Amino acid sequence: MSEDSVGRAEDIIAGFDAILPEQERVLEQAAQNVKLGFERDSQVYRGFTQLQFFILTVDFDMRVMLRALLADPQNRLTAEKFLALTLEEAEESAGRMVNAVSRAMRTLPNDTGIHLFDIAKFDEAVHAFKQAMSEMRDDKEFNKTLRLIRNTVSGHIVGDEVGVQNSAIWVLTRQGVPRDIDGVFRSQIVYYAIATLKALSDFARGLQGTLRA
Repeated sequence: MSEDSVGRAEDIIAGFDAILPEQERVLEQAAQNVKLGFERDSQVYRGFTQLQFFILTVDFDMRVMLRALLADPQNRLTAEKFLALTLEEAEESAGRMVNAVSRAMRTLPNDTGIHLFDIAKFDEAVHAFKQAMSEMRDDKEFNKTLRLIRNTVSGHIVGDEVGVQNSAIWVLTRQGVPRDIDGVFRSQIVYYAIATLKALSDFARGLQGTLRA
């Protein structure tokens, strides 16, 4: 176990500890905005608040899971599995929600909430997010692994057709994986999780910046 890896893990954990309470408060406010979105007659506002809540939720969940993994690498069997699921969500579901909001902004000029948003700034935030996610998106081998984890291993402990077989496969494939901090930092899942956290955090700020004063 290298001192550099231990120090890096401690720094990341300290950063999470400093920011997570405030992030939870922001997430709660975003949930309130989603509630307001359902009460307002605005497809644009409703879609935007749901996108914002989703990005903040994925960011928060990923930080909590990554913190648990860095604090105790023995958690790797479970934490890495759910990090993989969250990475998949960050890429695929975010894209669908972004497209829905963008389409509503462009096709509903009379929407009662359209005046609340700067569409040009929204486009800038989306472009920056896509650029930040491009390395993971273009890594075909990693995405193949990610989809395998999602589709055949991580989604359910007991599958409809195969029972516990896929869950057992996941456990067996992790037998030789080091349960130490050096091994954690060598993980592609952890590498992309750290990169995705920055992309999500920047995107959340970018989305907030699209709201007109």
